[in-house]
Amino acid sequence: MRNLISTYVIRLPRYAKSIAENTKIGEQQALETAEQKLKSLLPEGNNTPGHLLFNVIQDNTFIGYIWIKISDETKQAFLYEIYIEEQFRSKGNGTLAIQLVEELLIEQGIKSFNLHVFGHHTGAFKLYERIGFNIVGINMQKKLSST
Repeated sequence: MRNLISTYVIRLPRYAKSIAENTKIGEQQALETAEQKLKSLLPEGNNTPGHLLFNVIQDNTFIGYIWIKISDETKQAFLYEIYIEEQFRSKGNGTLAIQLVEELLIEQGIKSFNLHVFGHHTGAFKLYERIGFNIVGINMQKKLSST
């Protein structure tokens, strides 16, 4: 049995690791950046209005988390982060977590669900495409130096 539990706690080291991987900055700078971003994005922690924060639980075991921001004005939601522990990936857990969130968003009258995926996250890209997300824009980058 997989479900979402709304007692999510931001995992700073995991968020910092994600920042480091996707921006190619050092671990210490990524940790500082993660702390600053979380303070800015979630000034009231789990009680920050407009944010949904969930642990993903399977058979009473933590297997990941999901973070969504909702705009009541535009009736749009944005997936800030979904993380599934490595040993629980490729087993339908990410798909189910997103489907559960989608059900909740529909109940709240949300009209669109948006996200950003880094180009090197091919597994995540395939998941999002498989469950119905469409490309609406593409960011590109060209490195001009080795630093």
